[in-house]
Formats: sequence, C-alpha cells, structure tokens
Amino acid sequence: MSLYTIVFILITILLLCGLAISGWLIYKLDKWIDKRERLGRESIYKKIKPPTEGTEKLH
Repeated sequence: MSLYTIVFILITILLLCGLAISGWLIYKLDKWIDKRERLGRESIYKKIKPPTEGTEKLH
C-alpha cells in the first residue's frame, strides 16, 4: 500500500469524524435553544402526553 493511499484513507476518516461531530453539535445546540425558548406544544422534542379520561372532547 502506497503512502498516498494511507494518507487518503486517514484524511477520509478525519473528514467523516468531523462531519459526525459537527452534526452532533448542531443537534445539541438546536435542542438547547428549543429547551431555552420553552416553545411548549410547538416543541418538536417535547413528548406528547396521551389525553386523560374526560378531556378527549371539551366542546
């Protein structure tokens, strides 16, 4: 295996690791901002609670 092949493989691995870390940081930052703003029902990270008895239809 030539030196160029080894360098290419190492650079490829480093780039993939960098992309993975960047994606993870963006995910964490987005979740932190969402939690900070307290969007309530609009929050995509908030778990949806099942309706309790008697509150299905409140007309």
